[in-house]
Amino acid sequence: MTVFSCKAAFDSLGLERIRPSHAHASQECPICLDPLAVHPIHNTDPSSILHAAIRILACGHVVGVECLETWLSVGNTCPTCNRILFQAASEPITQQDVNNILHALSPMFGEDRVMGEVARLMVWQAEENARLRQIHEVEMAKLRATESQVRDEEFKMSSDDFLDSDEDVDFGEGDYMDLELEEGEDTSDCVE
Repeated sequence: MTVFSCKAAFDSLGLERIRPSHAHASQECPICLDPLAVHPIHNTDPSSILHAAIRILACGHVVGVECLETWLSVGNTCPTCNRILFQAASEPITQQDVNNILHALSPMFGEDRVMGEVARLMVWQAEENARLRQIHEVEMAKLRATESQVRDEEFKMSSDDFLDSDEDVDFGEGDYMDLELEEGEDTSDCVE
């Protein structure tokens, strides 16, 4: 299943930069097999073969940034699992394309038959584009829901946020009983 409708959408929403951390396991880029910079590095040697890492959100695979850019310039799949990441760019059929097809195929198959196939192809292309837009919208809704859930989780109160006993906070108990009642007020409802 295609995750994003185009490469631009994938580039902006389908990737997550990896922040170097000591918690990450050492990894090699599956494309070039050079080590990825997933640990904090104090030496910034420009001749180092380590390169920045990026995670493909659709499948979770981690690759080198430059390698992925090169890989996706000629394809539309994950280099590790071959999952389709975005719809490959397809050019719409132009009038010149139709004329060329008619000129080449109508002597063999007849103009009506060729035009029927071209019309079917155009309908299929329109339906496919509509399907891809719908998939993209669903994926965007899922992404927004996930982001919202993550934000909500950040602000959710945990058991550590609650006080364990009444001794931790002095609410000034008894102070409210010192209030003077105005003359004639009914005190039968008051709890002492």
